[in-house]
Amino acid sequence: MQDQAVGQSFSETNEPDSTPVLAEGAREQEDPIVRLDRALQRISFALDKKKQSQERQGLEVQELAANVDALISRVRDALAQTDTPEDK
Repeated sequence: MQDQAVGQSFSETNEPDSTPVLAEGAREQEDPIVRLDRALQRISFALDKKKQSQERQGLEVQELAANVDALISRVRDALAQTDTPEDK
């Protein structure tokens, strides 16, 4: 088996950039502007992912509130039916 440098995949890093991971020597020679751009892309991706998570949680709270309102309505209807006098 050969020794090979293995870079992190998209699923491991949650980064949108699919460029291969550079060796340490090549990384030092990489343009600082390119490195900064990649870092900003990773930050942007992380912020977007967090925002989507928060929006999803907001929708879940709204759905839960709607279900609770429907349950309250059903309980009120059931109580109203028990309060009415029955024909005997």
